[in-house]
Amino acid sequence: MCSQPGMPLQYEMNYAGFWDPSLGPQPGFVPPPGPGLPPGNQLPPEDDLAEAVEKGKRCSHRDIYYVPTDQDPDRFHWVDEKPLHYGATGDKLRTKKTREAFAVNVYHRFNEKTDEWIIHELRINSELLHTALEKILEGYPGLTQHEMKSFSPPFLPFIHRWQAMLSYKDHLDPDSETKRHLQLLQEVLEPLLKESFEKIEDVKKTGHVAFEDLNLVYIPAMIVLEHETDSAGMVRSCQLMYPPPPIPVCWSIGVDVVDWDGRRCGLLAQAKRVPQYYGLRALTTLEVSPLDGLPNEEKVRERLITRGRRFEQLRGHFFKAFTDEYEERVNERMVIDARAYHKFEAPSFPDYAQLSEIGQLTWAQSMNRYSSSIPNTAGSPIQVDLSPMTDKECLLAVHYVRGFDIEKKKWLKLDVTKIHEIPWAKRAFDSLVLDQNEKDLVLALVDRDQFKQGKPFDDFIGGKGQGMIMLLCGPPGVGKTLTAEAVSEHLRRPLYKLGAGDLGTTARIVEDNLEKALKLCGHFGAVLLLDEADVFMEARTSNNLQRNELVSVFLRLLEYYKGIMILTTNRMRSIDTAFESRIDITLSYSSLTEADRQQVWRNFLATMENEKIDIEEPDLINLAKLEFNGRQIKSAIKTAKILAAKKEEPLNANHLMAVLNLRKKALGMMDGGADVQEPVDQAPEADELVFVGEVGHTIE
Repeated sequence: MCSQPGMPLQYEMNYAGFWDPSLGPQPGFVPPPGPGLPPGNQLPPEDDLAEAVEKGKRCSHRDIYYVPTDQDPDRFHWVDEKPLHYGATGDKLRTKKTREAFAVNVYHRFNEKTDEWIIHELRINSELLHTALEKILEGYPGLTQHEMKSFSPPFLPFIHRWQAMLSYKDHLDPDSETKRHLQLLQEVLEPLLKESFEKIEDVKKTGHVAFEDLNLVYIPAMIVLEHETDSAGMVRSCQLMYPPPPIPVCWSIGVDVVDWDGRRCGLLAQAKRVPQYYGLRALTTLEVSPLDGLPNEEKVRERLITRGRRFEQLRGHFFKAFTDEYEERVNERMVIDARAYHKFEAPSFPDYAQLSEIGQLTWAQSMNRYSSSIPNTAGSPIQVDLSPMTDKECLLAVHYVRGFDIEKKKWLKLDVTKIHEIPWAKRAFDSLVLDQNEKDLVLALVDRDQFKQGKPFDDFIGGKGQGMIMLLCGPPGVGKTLTAEAVSEHLRRPLYKLGAGDLGTTARIVEDNLEKALKLCGHFGAVLLLDEADVFMEARTSNNLQRNELVSVFLRLLEYYKGIMILTTNRMRSIDTAFESRIDITLSYSSLTEADRQQVWRNFLATMENEKIDIEEPDLINLAKLEFNGRQIKSAIKTAKILAAKKEEPLNANHLMAVLNLRKKALGMMDGGADVQEPVDQAPEADELVFVGEVGHTIE
């Protein structure tokens, strides 16, 4: 058994374990030499300890104290005997070599606030202890081999690995010198850790914990659950944060989660927060709770693993629907593509640690991180790792994937549980009121292999098929946009809509925005619809240089586009002749005939198969006599549905006629207040009429 000086060892800290500069020097601090001291603070050896002893061989510990020097009370040095009172220097001084002969050095400093000596640092000199601690503390986040030689309060590595140290010691040979040194370390540490162990036992018994003791609870490699996001992470650190007001003091729990960057899965560092509270709280009610011990732990694990399997399935490039009833989002179309996000939106790929390092290293220490670079050469191969994920990796997987909202044109984090298959319109082309020969021609052009199968990612192959540009001409509401939607539905590919307002007005801005859109559509394999492209296609003149520059930029970009682009215009005759050679097919739409309008009414009403409708064929004939275009008909049906719902009636012709009469009156006012025809059917009462008008304007 190793001998030990008998003074009780005490320490004081702030509960985060961070050093308060007002309390003395940092651990590992060596004071500068005072007057008359040799360089390097090498104090003269005393005769009784002048014998040569190898470093760390003496199975004992030495207490060392931080006191003022005799020469200058404002300067300090370390002495080897506790002073009779603070401010008096000790009687015995040791050289660094003599001190390091002891297996363990315990450095003390004086806390003037509490008027007592406290532990400043515990330094391990014994190579036997170094070797043992490398095994006992292996994988403990935040510790390198060098850091295993010096420990400061609150000694969290020993608290969290205490049982591992005792077990390691008990399995050693009884006469082993390593066992003797570990016994010494245990005897030094036990009085220092006693209070922490008592707190841990109280937490185990009651399930409640004080805010200042949370660093005792969040053990590295522990799996925790953040309740707000219902997501798990593996603890790697626990730090007390003092953000500027009004943000409250909080514990920042550093965790590792499994994420996907479009190339591979890796460990992503995240921070979970527990804001300050007073008194005791149940572990299960904390913002971040240990997964072990939750009342429904097994069900939570199963749910998280199942969700992780869905995350695993969504690694890659997909075109899906997203529904969030809470946010009133139904069947919104999203392109799931993390690689595209990191290529077009984020500056680079994230700096992941490898999955093999789960629970082993901190983010900053990992030496086997994946490269964050992006290949710059077009067509350069990308190594994609779709290795199956383990249950543990699925458990730690993030709850979202990166998706591009094709309608709102922005990147989102999408909950993987709310992503599903798109309910495609299987007979989209049948609903087009278009000559059959023209339908056949459009289908023949888009059904070519490079379009029907979807354009491969631009990074995987060097040669790409030529694109196709369609120009659709005609007045509003005759089916131009519907044709583009039908092409998208037929190919089951995204429809990326752009208007002149999305691109800007100057040539430089238009070029930048259009080039970004073309690259994104090329990566997605999307159908690009440029609506009302007149401003970019108008014939160039000698007196409008800015417009000429816009047209020239647009022509140049069209020439190199490899996908499907659909342009719409209301002014065919004003288009610059240079576009003729770049457009594969031009479709001209005329105003709807009465027969066309009847078919449009029939097509739109047919999409309401799951709703109550009371409209007969004679009603359709009467409705078709009113000269409204397809967009107006669609809007009228939407508004009439609201009116029918308010009356708790099936949608009928009276609801539609009420809306159409209001629209006719509004159109008459827009034309200069001209008289409008009498309603073809009796309108609803005044209060109902106002309701419909308000809704109609909202819809439009």
